[in-house]
Amino acid sequence: MTSTESRPTVERIETLVVDPETVIETFERNRDADDDGRHVLRVSAPFETEATAARFASGGESNRADAPAVDLGPEAFVNVRGEYDPERTRIPAPSRAESRSIARSDRGADVDEATVAEYHETAVEAWRECVRTSLVEAVPLVDPETGDEIRVDVRYAEID
Repeated sequence: MTSTESRPTVERIETLVVDPETVIETFERNRDADDDGRHVLRVSAPFETEATAARFASGGESNRADAPAVDLGPEAFVNVRGEYDPERTRIPAPSRAESRSIARSDRGADVDEATVAEYHETAVEAWRECVRTSLVEAVPLVDPETGDEIRVDVRYAEID
């Protein structure tokens, strides 16, 4: 066993496996969540050469209280972040209120809820496709023990 293999740091991670739909769902949960919590993609120890990031409600309890973990916001996986705030993506998830406003602008003030729902469904699907086509090839990880930052490759795959 080499010294790298015995170290439980994120430096052991070479590839992070993430389901693209989990990135999208995490954005959506943050859009819909109250101010009490934020959803992230969590990488939990033990850190192996290939690690998986899973959706997690930050502020919640970990499965293993003694296990270090790295939390990434979904915006870390999207390459169109704004310089003004690197924690926010420039492709915000559409809200139902925005869809209603656009439907009213197009169809008049008396637009029905079915039409608003159609507009919203179209906007959400366009946004999801934008996220899918904007996924990055590598993300930064900060080691929870040392504070060191590394970049790791990301492989997108459906995870059961």
